[in-house]
Amino acid sequence: MEADLKPLEFGGIRRLLEKLCATPFGAEAARNLAPAPTVGVARQLQAAITAARVGLESGEGPILPELPDVRASIRQVASPGAALAGTALRNLALVLRVGLQLRPYVEKRPALLPTGAERLDAAADLLPQIDAVLLANGSVREDGNDTLRQLHGELKTEREQIQRTLQGHLRAPGAKVHWSSQRACVHLPDGAVDKIRGVRRGTGPGGHGVLVEPMEVVAGNNHLEKIAGRIEQENQAILRALSDAARERLIDLQHLVESLTWLDLAIAGAQLSIHLHGKAAEMVDVPVLVLEVAYHPQLVLAYAEKRGPRPKPLSVHIDAESPILVVTGPNSGGKSVALKTVGLLTVMAHCGLHIPVEGRAVVGNFTHVFVDMGDPQSVAFELSTYSGHVEILKRLLADADDHTLILLDELGTGTDPEEGAALAMAVLDHLAGRGVRGMVTTHLTPLKAFADTHACLCNASMRFDQERLEPTYELQIGVPGRSLGLVIAAKRGLPEALVSKARDYLEYLHSH
Repeated sequence: MEADLKPLEFGGIRRLLEKLCATPFGAEAARNLAPAPTVGVARQLQAAITAARVGLESGEGPILPELPDVRASIRQVASPGAALAGTALRNLALVLRVGLQLRPYVEKRPALLPTGAERLDAAADLLPQIDAVLLANGSVREDGNDTLRQLHGELKTEREQIQRTLQGHLRAPGAKVHWSSQRACVHLPDGAVDKIRGVRRGTGPGGHGVLVEPMEVVAGNNHLEKIAGRIEQENQAILRALSDAARERLIDLQHLVESLTWLDLAIAGAQLSIHLHGKAAEMVDVPVLVLEVAYHPQLVLAYAEKRGPRPKPLSVHIDAESPILVVTGPNSGGKSVALKTVGLLTVMAHCGLHIPVEGRAVVGNFTHVFVDMGDPQSVAFELSTYSGHVEILKRLLADADDHTLILLDELGTGTDPEEGAALAMAVLDHLAGRGVRGMVTTHLTPLKAFADTHACLCNASMRFDQERLEPTYELQIGVPGRSLGLVIAAKRGLPEALVSKARDYLEYLHSH
């Protein structure tokens, strides 16, 4: 599906999902979430979210811990001869261990991971190899192999011998041993350098005093450096061997990250579903849309967080009998919110997310959700509001087919009302001929009469409480709405004489 996500404010859903993810790769998937390429893929994520929600609500899991981002390391190790640092290999081990721990849980719940639980531990044999030679901080263990064990033993013996030799030079006032890398020196106060015969190695810590390497330990220090060099060579050989082993399991490592990304997204989707009181929509191949007692997700969350009033539900049926709804009613009557709710829930369902609907939720296989909402004027391209709408309509008319869902707000506005209504009629007639489904809002009276006579159009209206001057968000199918401009003007306090005069003018306009 292709969809105009920005006017539907789908970015807000992405951000909510991203915050609920535990891993950097899951968070990135949430940031880039888009409608699935097929209804089948959307159904798979729906099922995974459902399975994850059952686990979360029962207290059984699944839980993903925070994990390091190992994708750069996996890309690096793909190059022949590349060697990962110990910390990078340790991070790989963390991810491998999580996959190993998750496999039994996922294996019992195959809906969680459609590619199969076996991908979670396919590279798990790398774990004991890493654990055997690397400490938790990524350093190579001193007993990582026989050679290292011997070299570290020699290093320890040589250091102890040097330490004993230096004891005789610590009689000078303020003298103390200082190790710099694998060389031992005596730290002397300023002016005391002549107390010890040796090689001056610079100033002491913080620029205070001098470092002198006594002649008696120069040979020992040289030996230490050679041993340290051999240890480093052995360490690098071990890291290369581990990296080579990881390279041999490259595909398995990539599959592991992909699987954890999917699981993270499913678990985050399950948490979002719980917050929204959501459910999986029934995804069908025909272009229909049934949303019974549906809510706008952001309004649900705002109410839950005490940032807004209790949201009011919306019910919509768009099918072969009512392909295109022409929705009328007053300003601030809920028409735009209804359009956004329908569009956002349709896109969420095609992404595989659960949607906040209490009754039936059936979402058809729409390959394109086309939205024209808000003010499309552009200073940069010298487009007026009307010209901006015309540009959008050009794209719609070129691409629309019987699997397109249109959501057009205030069709025909921005120009002379008669010309705007005529253009809107022509557009709707053309779209209806292509089998398009959707909703269109308008204030243009001629469109109500046009919808009454057109076989593929159906009038609808948003009910409005005239006493409280607030929308009820109840969509009435088959009933055209009134703009209630004069009623609202009177209720809002315009002078009664002026409103009365306006009614006279309205009657005059209707009679001519």
